[in-house]
Amino acid sequence: GQWHLPKVEGLAPSPRGGHACVAVGTKVVVFGGSDRAPLTFDDLWVLETAHDQFEWTRISPSISPGCQIAARSGATLTLIRDKIYMFGGQEPVSETRFGDLKCLDTNTWEWSNVETRGGPPPARHSHCAGCLADQCLLVYGGSGHQGTLSDVWLFNVDQGSWSRPSVSGQHPAGREMHSGVMVDDTTMLVYGGRSSDGRILCDAAVLDAKQMKWTATEFTPFQRCAHVSIALSASDDQAGTSSSGHAVLIYGGYSGEAVEGDILKIDSKTLEIEIVRRGPRESDKPGSVPQTRFAHAGACIPWPGSISQKQALLVVGGVNPADDLNDVAVWIPA
Repeated sequence: GQWHLPKVEGLAPSPRGGHACVAVGTKVVVFGGSDRAPLTFDDLWVLETAHDQFEWTRISPSISPGCQIAARSGATLTLIRDKIYMFGGQEPVSETRFGDLKCLDTNTWEWSNVETRGGPPPARHSHCAGCLADQCLLVYGGSGHQGTLSDVWLFNVDQGSWSRPSVSGQHPAGREMHSGVMVDDTTMLVYGGRSSDGRILCDAAVLDAKQMKWTATEFTPFQRCAHVSIALSASDDQAGTSSSGHAVLIYGGYSGEAVEGDILKIDSKTLEIEIVRRGPRESDKPGSVPQTRFAHAGACIPWPGSISQKQALLVVGGVNPADDLNDVAVWIPA
């Protein structure tokens, strides 16, 4: 694999961390975040990535009557059909946590409130969320008013209802600043994060939402929080065999000792993990590898390969001890 630092046209969002993003085809939608001032954002951006011609556009969304979009960091954006659902987040100065659910129509760029029954889940930030069976928003963990959370919640977009399923199996420790990525329609792989006692976690856990069961947990040598992860589809990682699962790529984050720049790869079935690329290294040409970072945003984008559409990991912004970032980097798997 290799890093690609594309030339990006258009005015870019200001440097930040804790922003949320989601891919919609070749477009990556980015919302919010905050910088070290801390100034917290409520702006909406689209990064077009098609054919390696990258361009930022700031979107001026319409907002339906009665809907308020508060500036926040640590929210999640999840695409379900043609709508993006935003859940949670916080305003860092007041430490106000949000428990609201908002919807962004990708055809009209209109924000609206989502009328909900049941629940709602406790307000939180730094959780993870995914699209379950093209019908539900699946939420796990995060930082609530009472501390670190370990709960699983579902929002069914057809029924407009929240529910908290009882989950069997060996529950992983509650956590915030973890990643959670759907490796298929009904399976989420959770990695890392920070526990209630402040430890940086190194485990991977698999939630089978068909059975509503935690089916596997594996401790790895790599502690990470505030990283990103994406799942590659089977064709990209030759996971045609039943013995291995999808490849999940993990990039950046904080290990408890340092801000990291490694790419890790974990097999979603065996939970075996490897370092795909250390970085940045002294031998790297200046400007060829992104700076180390945490609290960045990441998405899986289609990558124009020579024959087939491959997939790549797109990284936007983040922070490290020296800088708030607003750059764009692409990891192209081998």
